[in-house]
Amino acid sequence: MGSFGSVFAIAIVGMVIMTSFGVLAKVLTSYEVFISEVGREARSNPSVTSGYMEGSTTYLVNITLYGGRSVSINKIRLADVFVVYRSGDGKISTRLDYGIGWSISRVLIGDHEGELVNPINLTRETGLWDPGETLELQLSLPSPSETSECYFLIVLPDGGSCSWTFS
Repeated sequence: MGSFGSVFAIAIVGMVIMTSFGVLAKVLTSYEVFISEVGREARSNPSVTSGYMEGSTTYLVNITLYGGRSVSINKIRLADVFVVYRSGDGKISTRLDYGIGWSISRVLIGDHEGELVNPINLTRETGLWDPGETLELQLSLPSPSETSECYFLIVLPDGGSCSWTFS
């Protein structure tokens, strides 16, 4: 009778392990679905609407925010801005730092400067970049560009990104 008890105990342990794997698989699946939905909702949707060169070391880029999410000015400051251009040293690929390499020069709604909802105050670094608003960014290159060709990419902290090729 002792061997029957061992077989029964092993069967019970096996059932507990199988049930645990089933529950763990359901939890992991639910977690993956939750994370993918949060990731989709969390991304902002910026788009470059125009850009032009102003001098050999300065570019101006207009980026409009689309979608239903606003972005805090504090998070915009954390954005990664990259440029690729030609200079005397050849092709330069660099990341520009906020303040020194790039800054927000003004906020537009359509063709009009200024905003009514959650206004951005650059000196106090408060406010929100709301959908429909356009930020004009001023890019300062570390060395003069030989041509007007330049590639620009911005990636916001929430994963939203956009790019522009100047020509």
